[in-house]
Amino acid sequence: MKRDVEYNRAALALEEEVNGPARARIEDYLARTGLQSRDFAQRLGYSEAAMRLFLSGAYHNIAATARQLVAKAAAYIDQHPIAPLTRITGDLYETTNVRIIQETFEKLLPKPVAYMIYAPPGSQKSFVLKHQVAKLNLSEMANETGRRAFYIYGRLGISPRDLVRRIAIACGCRVSNQIDVMLAGIHFQFLDRRVLLVVDEAQHLSIDCYETLRELLDEPPYFSLLFAGSHDLKSKFDKFSATLEQWNSRIIAKVRLPGLKDREAQGIIEREIGDLLSSMDSKKAAAKMKQLIATCTVRDAFEGSRTYINVRTLTNALDQVKAAASEKVDSFEGTL
Repeated sequence: MKRDVEYNRAALALEEEVNGPARARIEDYLARTGLQSRDFAQRLGYSEAAMRLFLSGAYHNIAATARQLVAKAAAYIDQHPIAPLTRITGDLYETTNVRIIQETFEKLLPKPVAYMIYAPPGSQKSFVLKHQVAKLNLSEMANETGRRAFYIYGRLGISPRDLVRRIAIACGCRVSNQIDVMLAGIHFQFLDRRVLLVVDEAQHLSIDCYETLRELLDEPPYFSLLFAGSHDLKSKFDKFSATLEQWNSRIIAKVRLPGLKDREAQGIIEREIGDLLSSMDSKKAAAKMKQLIATCTVRDAFEGSRTYINVRTLTNALDQVKAAASEKVDSFEGTL
């Protein structure tokens, strides 16, 4: 057994010119993506123990070559590069909500400022925000010092350290257990760029989280910040106005999305199932459209006297209509 280990050690020594850089690349990739070595190993088809031995320089205990592991790791990293979000999925409907988000987005790019956007659930602000982030990054990708935007989801109960960790991962910076180390890395990497950070579901953030984020706005590289969330977000800033005094003075505007209007909902319905409606009597088609909008209209939990059309519910309902029509499981009329 000892002879085998010594043979493996000698054989691997001949590969060190390749294995050393590969080890460094994997460690850097793990640090920038937040992946655990066991998760990375699993994606390559290796055990956690094998990956740990390779990264610690003790792979000779189990093998005489690491060529296959190195090749698989390189292929995976090449296929899943560390890069800003650039994939645009789905189409945007031309609605007032979308236009307001796009206009607000543009106001955040020229200089370091902060804005707030809030709306009830189902407004699909998250989809539009991700779309805008990807669109900007895609258009600026060829420019080495071009603008960048990053999307962060603020989960319920997230700590300041975990929030900064998510930001570091989104930005392609190395993660750490220390907030100051991660902030320093973010500052260094983006000194020559204009960067917009979009924090969605921001009503979940604690006061400590907001105070930690304020450094990204006030100190180099002077990020712009867009907080998005439900009415709870606006309520939090109103309720804790004294504690969040510094933030309230920095947020240029608190923008409330008006919600989907009837004519906009009608336009979406016509775009998605207009061919099905055209096969019906005009009065019946109009009644079915009205019925569909009514089923997707809900009461605003924060303003009981106000109702709004839930975009997510509407698009899901339209998907069901199209699926039923294509599969001929049910008649179009029956789906409504």
